[in-house]
Amino acid sequence: MGKKQHNSPTGPQTAVDTAPTPPVPQVRGYVFKHQDFANPLNDSSIAPTLLQTNNASIATVEQFNKQRTFYIYVPKQLATDFANAPAGSKPKARLSLFFGVEPEMTLFRLRPFFASETNSVLITIPGLESGWDGVFSAFGFGISTDIINNLMTLADLSGIDFSVEVMAGYSTGYRGVNQTVINQLVDLSNLTRLIYLDAWYHHDDHPLAAPASPYFKKNTRWAIDTAFGKSPNANVVIYAFTHPGGVPRTNPSQTNQSIPDPPNEPVQPLITQYPNKIQFIDFEFKFNSRPAIDDSLEKICLARLIQLGIGSNVVQSAVSPSLMTLINALPDRGSFGTLGFTGYTDLYGWVTSHTSELSGFSIAQAMLIVVANNLLGDWTVSSHYEMRHRMFVLELGKEPLLP
Repeated sequence: MGKKQHNSPTGPQTAVDTAPTPPVPQVRGYVFKHQDFANPLNDSSIAPTLLQTNNASIATVEQFNKQRTFYIYVPKQLATDFANAPAGSKPKARLSLFFGVEPEMTLFRLRPFFASETNSVLITIPGLESGWDGVFSAFGFGISTDIINNLMTLADLSGIDFSVEVMAGYSTGYRGVNQTVINQLVDLSNLTRLIYLDAWYHHDDHPLAAPASPYFKKNTRWAIDTAFGKSPNANVVIYAFTHPGGVPRTNPSQTNQSIPDPPNEPVQPLITQYPNKIQFIDFEFKFNSRPAIDDSLEKICLARLIQLGIGSNVVQSAVSPSLMTLINALPDRGSFGTLGFTGYTDLYGWVTSHTSELSGFSIAQAMLIVVANNLLGDWTVSSHYEMRHRMFVLELGKEPLLP
């Protein structure tokens, strides 16, 4: 957003003959922009450490090389401060990078999480082009410093100084976040949080490190080691709500590979190697002192979807009183926390203190409303277990994603 230039008069001025005050730039609402970019992970000059490769089982040549859409969200306060501050005193931006499928910015309502921030910017990086069951899902899409600068310019923040502080991989987005970190496509020195949102895998298929490498078929471990090596303040947060494989697993906590149905990537070795640096939240199974609260969290998420749908897709009179009891008890969306940060309601404590509201809430009844009204748009499915994966970030994403 450009500023109008004003030239002062050259002649003598009097008290009543003063130059007019230059207009102050106005920023109306937030800044929300999008632009298509090519995948930097496909370019050997940008990503020489672990180049993204393709074969017929991954994608067609057209799909593999297709540009995809990145979204940037700048809260009003930052946009206003940057527009109004003189050169040399511009505010800095703290970045959160969300690697997902593509529509999460809107579908997960991520923008309200950042709306009251004064110096934070959210960028979402695409992954799967459309749908969840197509074949074009198994390769990473990354982001580079050049792309970030282009998005900043698009959002009227040209030249702003920024730091990448949060990087999150949701679902198939784990591929993009891993490869962006491994190739160090962005400055990692200020990274404080590397997050895996229901996306905990070896990343052992492609692209592969050399067979002699300690990271052969271990891209996730490679990314974590790289992040810790570049940023002394980095921490890893792992959320496990639906375990790899798409159906409820029998092996609790993804930590023990010596029993049947082993986890794809054990967490315990990382916790041992990096004390106090790995935060593992397993909602589906008991882990350490935390109980399994998968059913309770699922009910909270379904109740929230119905709450958000009332008045648009859903008529409140069609929602049974037993469902409304939990819906009416919900705190503000985004206020639940699991990391112990100030200002958030502890999810586990809230579940314990609301057992009656939770016990009276029927998942089956709720799913009938959710599915009939497509309350998660094209992402609505009839499997309530799969719906867990598709909706929990909408409820719990604020705490980990904010810098």
